[in-house]
Amino acid sequence: MTESNISSFLYNINRYSKTNFDCFYAHIIDDLYQNDGTFIRTNYLTPFCQRPLLNESMNKDLTSKEGYVKNRINFSSLRSQGITSEQLLKWSISIDIIEEYAIYLIENDPKLGEIIFLNCSSLWFGSHCQYTFGSNIEIESFGDFLVSSFNNRQKYPSGLTINTCYPHLFGCFRGPKPMCLDWREICNGIIDCIGDNFGIDEKYCDELEMNECKEDEYRCHNGAQCIPLEFFRDGWTSKDCLDGTDEEETFTNGPEFDDTSTLNCIKMLTFPCEERSCRYPRSFPCGDGECLNSELINDHFKGVLCSGTRRNINYAYSIYKTLNHLPDDCQKLILHKFGLYKPSTNEKEDYSSENWLLLNNCSMDNISFPAYPIFNGYFQVIYSTKSLINDSFSNAPPDYVCNDPRQCLHLPKATIQIGGLDCRPFNQVVEESYIMDLYDLHSILDSLMDICSLMGNINKYTSNSSLFYCQSSQRYISKHRLIDSFVDCYHEEDEKYQNSCLLNDTQRFLCQSKQICISPIGITMFSGDCRDEYISLTKPKSSLLAFLCNFIPEVREENGDDDETNCEWWQCNNPYTRCDNIFHCANGIDEFDCPNSYCNINEFKCIIDDSIDYLCISQANIYEKPINCSKHNDDEIICRKLFYSANLINEKNKYLSWKEKTCLTHNDICGQQSLNNQHLICNPVKKPIAYLCERLIWDINNNKPLCALQLDDPIFRYDRFFSKFNLGYFPSIINQTSLSSQKHINMKITTKVSMNTSIELIEYCNRGILIYEGKSYKKKCLCPPNYFGDQCQWQSQRVSLTLQIRPMGSIDKKNSIYHIFIYLIDDEYKIIHYYEQINYIPSIDCQTKFNRYLLYPTRPKNVKHNYSIHIDIFDKITLNYYGSWYLSIPFPFLPVNRLSTQLIIPYEKSEFSKNCSLECGIHGKCFYYINSPKSFCKCDQEYSGHFCHLKHECSCSPNSICLNSSICLCPLNKFGSKCFLQHTSCQSDNPCQNNGQCIPINDRINKKGFICLCNEGYMGLNCEYKSNRIDITFRTDVIPSVIFAHWIIAFDDRSYQRITTFKKVPFDQYSVTLFVKESFNILFIEYLNNSYLTVLREEFIPLDDISIDINIDNMCVNVSKLLNSTIFNYNYLHRIKYYQFPCIENLKLKCFYDEKHMCICDKNRYSNCFDYNHNMIYNCRGYNYCQNNGRCFQDNATCPTTTMCMCEKCYYGNKCQFNTKGFSLSLDAIFGYHIKPFISFFKQSKSVKITATLTIIMFITGFISGILSILIFRKKFSMMVGCGIYLLTTSITSLLTITIFTIKYWQLIFFQMNLITNRSFLYMNCLLIDMLLKIFLSSVDWLNACVAIERAITSLQGIKFNKLKSRYIAKRVIPIIFSLAILTYIHDPISRQLFDDEDEQRTWCIVNYSFQLKIFDRFINLFHFLTPFIINVLSSLIIIIKVFKTRTKTQKKVKNTTLFYVQIKRHKHLIIAPCILILLALPRLIISFLSKCMESTRDPWLFLFGYYISFVPLLLIFVVFVLPSKKYKEEFLILIRKKPRTTQ
Repeated sequence: MTESNISSFLYNINRYSKTNFDCFYAHIIDDLYQNDGTFIRTNYLTPFCQRPLLNESMNKDLTSKEGYVKNRINFSSLRSQGITSEQLLKWSISIDIIEEYAIYLIENDPKLGEIIFLNCSSLWFGSHCQYTFGSNIEIESFGDFLVSSFNNRQKYPSGLTINTCYPHLFGCFRGPKPMCLDWREICNGIIDCIGDNFGIDEKYCDELEMNECKEDEYRCHNGAQCIPLEFFRDGWTSKDCLDGTDEEETFTNGPEFDDTSTLNCIKMLTFPCEERSCRYPRSFPCGDGECLNSELINDHFKGVLCSGTRRNINYAYSIYKTLNHLPDDCQKLILHKFGLYKPSTNEKEDYSSENWLLLNNCSMDNISFPAYPIFNGYFQVIYSTKSLINDSFSNAPPDYVCNDPRQCLHLPKATIQIGGLDCRPFNQVVEESYIMDLYDLHSILDSLMDICSLMGNINKYTSNSSLFYCQSSQRYISKHRLIDSFVDCYHEEDEKYQNSCLLNDTQRFLCQSKQICISPIGITMFSGDCRDEYISLTKPKSSLLAFLCNFIPEVREENGDDDETNCEWWQCNNPYTRCDNIFHCANGIDEFDCPNSYCNINEFKCIIDDSIDYLCISQANIYEKPINCSKHNDDEIICRKLFYSANLINEKNKYLSWKEKTCLTHNDICGQQSLNNQHLICNPVKKPIAYLCERLIWDINNNKPLCALQLDDPIFRYDRFFSKFNLGYFPSIINQTSLSSQKHINMKITTKVSMNTSIELIEYCNRGILIYEGKSYKKKCLCPPNYFGDQCQWQSQRVSLTLQIRPMGSIDKKNSIYHIFIYLIDDEYKIIHYYEQINYIPSIDCQTKFNRYLLYPTRPKNVKHNYSIHIDIFDKITLNYYGSWYLSIPFPFLPVNRLSTQLIIPYEKSEFSKNCSLECGIHGKCFYYINSPKSFCKCDQEYSGHFCHLKHECSCSPNSICLNSSICLCPLNKFGSKCFLQHTSCQSDNPCQNNGQCIPINDRINKKGFICLCNEGYMGLNCEYKSNRIDITFRTDVIPSVIFAHWIIAFDDRSYQRITTFKKVPFDQYSVTLFVKESFNILFIEYLNNSYLTVLREEFIPLDDISIDINIDNMCVNVSKLLNSTIFNYNYLHRIKYYQFPCIENLKLKCFYDEKHMCICDKNRYSNCFDYNHNMIYNCRGYNYCQNNGRCFQDNATCPTTTMCMCEKCYYGNKCQFNTKGFSLSLDAIFGYHIKPFISFFKQSKSVKITATLTIIMFITGFISGILSILIFRKKFSMMVGCGIYLLTTSITSLLTITIFTIKYWQLIFFQMNLITNRSFLYMNCLLIDMLLKIFLSSVDWLNACVAIERAITSLQGIKFNKLKSRYIAKRVIPIIFSLAILTYIHDPISRQLFDDEDEQRTWCIVNYSFQLKIFDRFINLFHFLTPFIINVLSSLIIIIKVFKTRTKTQKKVKNTTLFYVQIKRHKHLIIAPCILILLALPRLIISFLSKCMESTRDPWLFLFGYYISFVPLLLIFVVFVLPSKKYKEEFLILIRKKPRTTQ
């Protein structure tokens, strides 16, 4: 985009302000990568508008202001030419006019067709082409243009005069012009408003001192804010407190001069400067965010300036100019006294001669300076004219020092009043009176200024638990000011306080050496031990292993061991000794092959005669002679002598070869036999003989020095962190692909705009942007929201809001997109006075802080109204409402209300409350805020108001949401104030490759820009690159359902970064794939409380596809299993020095761990250990939505995109809301996961095919059995007794049941394969099928029980059995059975629902009982199963016992055993049926009681067996009841015989 269409950035008017129009939006991004590896981004979208004092009406005739116009045209003409609104975006037309044209194209209103607009010439823009920036530069974005404009100001350090004022404290007199009040001077602890409205700038400010914050908040030091604790010390560019005390300050000129941080406010117009007051007491605000720590005149003489505004110099000059009211001769006297010259246009007068005194005609008796008591903030000094004349060339002090009687109440009592001021003789109130110039006067008055500012209070206080009373200083201060390194009480009671650690302030730093707890703001000002402790605690800590065996004791344990004892088995060449320019190994092997080496591999740099010339000496050519160490004391330093030879014949091993001795040991050097196996451990040489004195290498041939080994300055190891050196590559690299373009992934090339604007033009708009109006090039200013006026000279009342939005993670989808509206409303009428919008994409914006301004509706704001902030969030894809937050605006007396907060997006959207106290009428619903117990009415479209009682017309486009009469929520593909303009960037061909999702950028940032949300496995600005792929196959006995991936990223200059993600393992698979976009060095996979080393990459390889099997060899082993008990029981510091052994002795070992460390076996089999937290807790930041004790996990602890519940045994579902407990389980829960969606039946698993075959066999068997049974039991002789009726009903029911079961099975197959997707059909089947199966199964059991009962009664009654009565009973019992079954299972369909599993892409039919229904359901299932079972058992026993007893009486001579077998055989038809039913029921009974639930879907076979066996009795009706019975069998044979005759 060039200057010719800069107008498409222009918005004509903000409809919620009558004094803001013609706005450009500046989009600025600040990125900060911190030392701890964290990343913070701040996002600004700031409107720069014309903001005049009086409204310049948009309807005002602008013809006279027109600039250069290309052509004039009306809408109807445009339409006839076929020009679209999208094409107009390339023209020099404002957005609002383009949208009006889009509306005209849709509505075809003739009135709109007559609208004439101007197509501006190049470089001109505006509704009448009235504006130009006055340059020929190309502007791609207004934000870049703004940044370049302010960068241009750096060309004039301390040369710009910027003077902005706060006008809304009426009656405040700050001093002589151009002195005026800056908003930062309100509630700064100093009275800046003098005169009639004395002290109004400090009115109500006592409320800040007494303000307290919640436990999870940080209290900004001035008390004006409470910010989330997470914002504390999160990055110096992100100052969330108005006073900046949430971040440490970096001094540029030292604390005695100013508190200017590394932020350079001369070039910045962002929150850290513009929305920042002074950090320290009694500071002078420069007006742009910088502050001077001492008073303005003192700094003026020191040469310390407000570099971006010169405010302190201008104010100092304005104080001098107060002498202008004096007669000329009187001015000369006082100016001469201060060593100054008279400020006039005349040439400087020479006051060095005493002759001028004779000519001085000052008629005044006394001369006061300055005209107001503002010197040092409080004073006015008075000289007598006589003393000025007599002591003009001496160091005589003033006669009096005076102050306002309402201040400095603790100074000695005034002796005189002069001009309404309390005055005291100067020599009586100051000890020193040596005054040669104005600087001396200022310095001497410092002591009085301290009394005035540090004795007593400006406001009246009463005792409060938040306050501390300085007894001697008679002053109340906040307890948070205690021990903050700044004296707040004159007698220093605040800094001498002894009980600072009892203040219950968690942010204080405990200094152990002094036993004091220091305020966070004060620790940076401390020196000595406390400062050292703080640095030691807060700086990233090196690994403990970096301190071991380096000859410097640094870590000590209670038993006397330290890091330098027991080093016999510590490796000298390890990742922490490598390349630190120190020979830890005797032959220097730890310094081989280092980065930035001057020489080749295995060579040392050797300096010749202390010059810059050097040799590269090969290790193979270095020798040394063994030393007789016995001649030396143990502590005596022994110098080793090195020799060089290229062709030495080493006879009798006279010399030690550095090459041949891979590990040069102490014994080698001393000529003794080595004890250690040098192939295992090469330990450091003992200290006394470790020295290579002068590091000289001698020529072995002439015994003269050849050169000296030279290493650079040592790299101190306490700055060493986890090292990736020598990690190696596991699994090995197969195809290493290197693409130069890979380096540019996610990088956009931006062009910088070069500016060269003069001082005069910069100063004209102060902190605004200059534009020109009309052909006369009249100067106009575009002001940011914090300024207004025709030259941006006035400071606004405003709310400066910082939002960090954090998702809890989506349960069902990853690429969420939200639209957020921020409203400034008045609490009484809920009227929206100002609003801002944010498009929020969690996967991109999670680490972003959004900084936005909210302006009050009037200037000044109406103090009678209370305001608050209401924030709505919508799903941008569906436009569904998601929830709302409420933010109160405390301390309405402050000119700037700085709010910084964190918004947490919950897992699920808010639901309206039925128990709300608000009456929202028929056009609204009551909701509760996400972050507050307050409620509000959310109105339907076309309604608004506190109670949704006001109707308004909606002007939004179709398919958009009308939030009120002028605020529209646009669909993703539309923009504009009324959503009539189309985003074209994502409309035609998707610019996002590989099916990436294209998201248009906010139109106020870029009209054609877009963002690609890439699918898993792809990355890049357009998703054009493949991510690194890691395929993991599990070769372990137990396949996990979820794995945790711990990614380790090593850095050279700071601690490693650990990122933990999770991944679900599909239940029917034994592998999982991870995709990686960011570089990493180590990957651990954790599951079932074990960690497995999965990937090692010494250097990250882009586009690296990795395949790895995880087996027992990958598992990290506890060190207790690798060390013998003696070594393991050593104290920790002693034990860790043996950690080289596990890797050396166990060649298959890849990693091991202890309670503090994780250790990797590198490619040389050395142990590389680093600190590792084995007990990291990812509990979704305390928001656990999982049910039934499920554990909540997020795929990223800070910025989750998805959230998962890890369920306890027996539970499943995305919230663990479903369980597999209970007597009867549905086939869905038992077997559903084994059916793969979107795969044909023939490609399904074996288990599916086996169960399908079994189901078909059961159906065929059951169908034949059912038909035959019906044909037999419907015979007349069968129906003569109730038993026959029961059996006929059982046969019919069994046939229906097995048919429904078969339908159930195949429906489940089709549903889970997604062959049937009709939701209504799915829902009806969900409600009915399982209930019918339960009813019929229970009915069959009861019918069988009835058969058993009747047969038992028959055996008991014999010939007395009444057949008619049994038939009568049967006809009435059967309906009762079915009715009972229906009534007892009616709760089942009521509790059923369809559940969409996004992860598995399935729809489930699930049942979710309440606690009471669970108990009832279990009881009913047990009742329907156990009661018939018990009846069958008892009936069988009764029949057997009765028959046995009867025959025993009649046949007494027959043996009981023989008789028993005979009777069993004779009455087998009565006995076999109940016995078979009992046997079939037993497995089901055992499974139900022995197994509480199905613990895993991976192992369903036991429950599947139990489920299928429950249908077996239905298949065996014929076998159980027909075949054992002689009569039924005969009928069956007759039936068979009749069949052929029937067919003939």
